[in-house]
Amino acid sequence: MERGRGAVPTPPPEEAIGESPAWLALTQRLAAVAASGLPVLLIGETGSGKEVIARRLHQASPRARHPFVAHNCGATPDSLIESELFGHARGAFTGAIGDREGLFDAAERGTLFLDEIGDASPLLQMKLLRVLQEGEARRVGDTRVRAVDVRILAATHRSLEQAVRAGRFRADLFFRLAAVRLTLPALRERGRDVLLLARHFLARAAAEEGRVAPAIEPGLSEWLGRYAWPGNVRELANACRYAIRVAGARELVTRAHWPEVPVLDAVAEGRGLHAETRALEERRLREALHRTHGNKAAAARALGLSRQGLLKKLRRYGLSAEEREQATIEDLACGDA
Repeated sequence: MERGRGAVPTPPPEEAIGESPAWLALTQRLAAVAASGLPVLLIGETGSGKEVIARRLHQASPRARHPFVAHNCGATPDSLIESELFGHARGAFTGAIGDREGLFDAAERGTLFLDEIGDASPLLQMKLLRVLQEGEARRVGDTRVRAVDVRILAATHRSLEQAVRAGRFRADLFFRLAAVRLTLPALRERGRDVLLLARHFLARAAAEEGRVAPAIEPGLSEWLGRYAWPGNVRELANACRYAIRVAGARELVTRAHWPEVPVLDAVAEGRGLHAETRALEERRLREALHRTHGNKAAAARALGLSRQGLLKKLRRYGLSAEEREQATIEDLACGDA
């Protein structure tokens, strides 16, 4: 097929890409969630696109004209947490030669995205809980208390429910952050979205080099669909950049242009349809139980199963015990109220 000449077309925005039922089920909720103004907890594996969704929520919200500020919760030592969050006044400590705004100042009237909230230290959890409860904050070394007008979006690849049960995460903070919970599907659960995203990332990398997008050979397309994608969308994006910038793919991208992942290749080849089906079924069961707060009758109806059929599947995946643990978390929240 003859390729056109002239300006290289701009690839579509990444957040608009995806046709799989799992992705559409997520994106169809975004407009209502964005407009709600409620805190949102984004749950998903590393590299699955949590910040992309956070930015999309911000852009679709009434706060879109104000700042979007992102912060990695594991990146700040406890000694700097208060200054990082709330800023400090001149002379507050040695080296404070001027006033400095914090993250809440920078995100005023906008959105503060707290990435990897599961890595937050106990001190950071306490400081966040206080500002969320009181709606106000004070800079280090300042006597004035200021009202805070910031929407919080948080993200984690960890199970915060398990962290609450283990005493590593505060139950009261969990329920303040998780007014709305959105679970992002892993890339391996998104079917042909893998190819849509691969074409997008290849087109973007080629455009950066001033070239048109290459095609993907059928053998590579098949391999992309079988691979387990432990690094999810981020891994795919990096591999596409490698194929263009390092391996020098031009008209056609082949398996020879793809970065080598020998250990992970073996995992991908060995998964098999049965293992993937079991993983998907278990995920759907967990989501149904989560949405119905452990109500087995409601979960069975949502999944189109009989109650006995649901119980059989719960025993198969060892999920019955999780319902009792979820009830424990609810009890903790009620106790803190």
